[in-house]
Amino acid sequence: MITVKSMITESEGRGSAEGVVLGVTARRVRASRRSGAMTGSPDTIDAPISGMVDTMGDTAVDAAVDAALRLRLDRLGLPELVAELTHDDWLRITARLADPMATDSRSNYAAWLRRQASAWTAVRLPAVHVAAPGWPLASVRPQCLDVVGLIVADLRELSPRNRPSIVPAQPNGHDMPPHGTLIAAALLCRRVAERSAALLPTAEALSAGTTATGTATRYLARCVDLSERAGGLDRELSDWVDGASEAELADALGQSRRFTARLADALESATRTGW
Repeated sequence: MITVKSMITESEGRGSAEGVVLGVTARRVRASRRSGAMTGSPDTIDAPISGMVDTMGDTAVDAAVDAALRLRLDRLGLPELVAELTHDDWLRITARLADPMATDSRSNYAAWLRRQASAWTAVRLPAVHVAAPGWPLASVRPQCLDVVGLIVADLRELSPRNRPSIVPAQPNGHDMPPHGTLIAAALLCRRVAERSAALLPTAEALSAGTTATGTATRYLARCVDLSERAGGLDRELSDWVDGASEAELADALGQSRRFTARLADALESATRTGW
């Protein structure tokens, strides 16, 4: 059985933690507590996670979460534990989301949307039918994962003559991805939404009266909506953790780290190229 291990160690003179180990070959992660947060960096082998769920259509791994990690999960809750495990990547994401020039002009807003679309495409969130049975959350619906679709619609409104080449992912049949993967995807969407929602008023002012169907702010309006649902989602996540299997918990944590790292890498790449 492939396991997801967490080892808690104490070294002389300072507290330290070795975080979640993901992969067929052990990936050891050192973490140091800074300002109350855990930060991790690869120590030795960064092996591919061959069994863990990666994208839609893959199968879940037979995985386990050890007792130490489960204690941290019970103490912190899933959102806070994910925040600790993804601390460094999340800092890279917020640096790109909090661009003060994102809504300075229509051209800057369009460029910001293009960077978001490119980055979210690289994340490869699972695509789920709107009415798919078995969706594990009530506070947010499967539409929350259709980030790329909303951004592409906004770009079409802003620049009708320059249709974006990015195509949103489509659901593959009616098979529901593993719940751990869906939980990780919804949590990342909510975290990003909370950071981006503040851009909505200025974006509305920029695009008001310039498109045929109103302001090109579908994506940012969705961000505001997700932000307002954060409390209900957190309560649902707490209930989900209580009833989830060890494999589902391992999947949620592993996918949270993977999705967050992909988004951070893609946003950095889009910023460097100026696209």
